[in-house]
Amino acid sequence: MSDVMDPDNGPVRAPNDVPRERLCLRCHTQFPSEGFGERICRRCKGTTSWRSSVQSMVSSGRRR
Repeated sequence: MSDVMDPDNGPVRAPNDVPRERLCLRCHTQFPSEGFGERICRRCKGTTSWRSSVQSMVSSGRRR
């Protein structure tokens, strides 16, 4: 996938990809997000479980 570049401002963002307050998907608190790709707050990203890529919740998965 190639990034579209605006010569004056750098990468072009999607219309809804704007910095704003969003809810963290992990702890559900409001935090300042740089765009819709940033959905986990800094506090959660600083935890040992996040940095070590260990799941904090047990997934029930899908039964077949």
